[in-house]
Order: sequence, then C-alpha cells, then structure tokens
Amino acid sequence: MTVLAYESYRNEEPLNSKIEHLRHELLMITQHKSFCDRDVVELSQRLDAYIVLAQRQKSARAEARQLQPTLL
Repeated sequence: MTVLAYESYRNEEPLNSKIEHLRHELLMITQHKSFCDRDVVELSQRLDAYIVLAQRQKSARAEARQLQPTLL
C-alpha cells in the first residue's frame, strides 16, 4: 500500500495537503458509516499509508541534516 501511496503522491498535491484531505474525508464518512464498514477501513488504511510516508520523509530529512558537515 505504501508504494501506491508514494506513486499517487508524486502525481498529486503536496503530501501534507493529501493527508489533511483524507483525514477530513474520513471524518465525514464516519458520520454516516460504521467504523467497521469496508469503505471506512479502506480510507483509514490509505490515510495510514500517507502518514507513514510523511514520517519516513521527515526522518530521512532529519538524518540528512545530521550527516551534513558543520560549517564554521
């Protein structure tokens, strides 16, 4: 699922916007459907994949900053 999230992200809006959009969509759908509903579960899994991707990107950026030589 993460690969699909990454491929979709490369071709769409910025990652944080995508996460916020899916989060809002999930909040809206849960007003009408059960948390166990297939649509709710699938949307939640998509959101999870984007959140994991964002965490990995953030971690990679932090690691890259640590590896940069310090300029005096």
